[in-house]
Amino acid sequence: MRVWEAVLHRVMRYLPIEVTSAIGGFIVRMNVRFNRTSIASNARRNVRRHDPEASEAQVNRIVWRFLDNVGRLMAEFSVLDKLIPAHRVTFSGGEAASQRVGQMPTIALVLHLGNWEVLGPGLQKLGVPVATFYEPPPDIFHRKVAEDTRRGFGMRLLTPDRHGVHDALALLKANGTVAIFPDEARRGRTMAPLFGRPPHDRGNLAIAAKLARRTGAQIIVTYSRRIKGARFQLRFEPPVSLPVGAKNLLDDITFLNSQIEPIILRNLDQWYYLDDSIEPLV
Repeated sequence: MRVWEAVLHRVMRYLPIEVTSAIGGFIVRMNVRFNRTSIASNARRNVRRHDPEASEAQVNRIVWRFLDNVGRLMAEFSVLDKLIPAHRVTFSGGEAASQRVGQMPTIALVLHLGNWEVLGPGLQKLGVPVATFYEPPPDIFHRKVAEDTRRGFGMRLLTPDRHGVHDALALLKANGTVAIFPDEARRGRTMAPLFGRPPHDRGNLAIAAKLARRTGAQIIVTYSRRIKGARFQLRFEPPVSLPVGAKNLLDDITFLNSQIEPIILRNLDQWYYLDDSIEPLV
């Protein structure tokens, strides 16, 4: 554990929310500018692939907003419990979604946009208990902060293995709600969205599709958008179900990808995995 991070985390809890958020954005922007320039270079490359017509100025704006967002969301762990009481999170579609939750199995596909950790206090406010798959960060301090924060909002943490899938299946069969992060990167390579690549069964989209087929779960895509500074809109898309006519798992994965990819492309400047490779998977 790095002592300076633990001290900074405690200090920032007592600072104004906006100051804490801005400090995080500044630290990451400066670190990338002077120490980790490859992150910005990789992000620029991907923005150009997604939008070949973008000007150099437009690409740079997206990249630096992306870096600012990454830094802010890290710092905002210190003040996450203050965001909703301070009226810094608005909801779109949340009430309609929560009325159906508990009546049938529900899979929330949570995107790594804005500050996705606002989902915890957001669902707590709506009275929706949720379990989520969780990959522990390798850093001990980061792991403790993330686990304490999520458990503090009543989230049950599922292990990313066979036991976790078994627990998720049991919860869904009891009309529970399970959150899955479908957009992901492994070892520096983006697994989802597909971005034009063939569908594959090696990621979280496949886990979500299998659980939905086994339980008949409704699927609600959920994400946060940073509006300005440390202010967010938590969005719940209308519930969908896997297509009746799908022939196999890859068809289901293609369908789920179609639900998340357009949203991420519209919000590249707030997407956590913008700098990861989107080369074809082999």
